[in-house]
Amino acid sequence: MKKLFKRLVRALQRHYNCPFLDKLEQDCISNDKEIIKAKNELKHYWKGSLGPASDFGLFCNPAIGRLFIIGSLVSLFLHDMDGKVLGEMSSGPYGILRGLGRAEKNTSVFIKNLNENYFLLILRGYNNQLDSMEELIESLDKKRA
Repeated sequence: MKKLFKRLVRALQRHYNCPFLDKLEQDCISNDKEIIKAKNELKHYWKGSLGPASDFGLFCNPAIGRLFIIGSLVSLFLHDMDGKVLGEMSSGPYGILRGLGRAEKNTSVFIKNLNENYFLLILRGYNNQLDSMEELIESLDKKRA
């Protein structure tokens, strides 16, 4: 499953720059050596997989925990609001997702799932692009079988 997941993220990032948000196991300790090492390893992995121009960010939300994000929404989640990163505010991820047009009920489910160690892949586009993304996902799933 992990291999399919990585292939899926790489493919969707390369073709569509779909944002991807995932929770890490580490606690929110900003200068811990293990956290810094994990951040550098993650950044190196994703930049190596997606290319040096790919966007990557890491932040800690008090309600969810430590998260990383890749893709086109990195700058939004890492936007500085009076000295604090937007994604690090208690309602930051919720507000960002609501601002992107997600329904209140769906957004609450997304945040709950992030808390339960699921990931969030944000697919946005015109119908023909979404259809292409669905075909790509299905083709990768078939290769796994």
